[in-house]
Amino acid sequence: MSGANPTPDDLLPIAQLCDGEPSFREDGGRKLVFMPGLHFWVGAEQRKLDALLCLNHNNPTYPTKLYLAEQVGAGLNWNENAFILARQWYTFSWRDVSPNQSIFDILAAHLAPLARGKAA
Repeated sequence: MSGANPTPDDLLPIAQLCDGEPSFREDGGRKLVFMPGLHFWVGAEQRKLDALLCLNHNNPTYPTKLYLAEQVGAGLNWNENAFILARQWYTFSWRDVSPNQSIFDILAAHLAPLARGKAA
């Protein structure tokens, strides 16, 4: 992706991780990827939740963010609630995930601390 506008082909690698079809959305200037029924791991437990991946968060320390439909996992700093796309979302503090990589790599970087069960 490398900072350019994403295309539908950019969603193909993450489509297999979702129950529904991922799609691009915008809300308040945020470029988002909506992922219905995203499958991921929290420690040893497999979870499935709707998720949003923000590709252009307005904080340079947190240039991308992963929002989930609910808070999952201990050991993470669940520091933000956000009302996006007419719905409440939750995110944990996980910084320095660059938007200058593929959507799949951005998502993987945000899911890594969930799989480990901690953000350190």
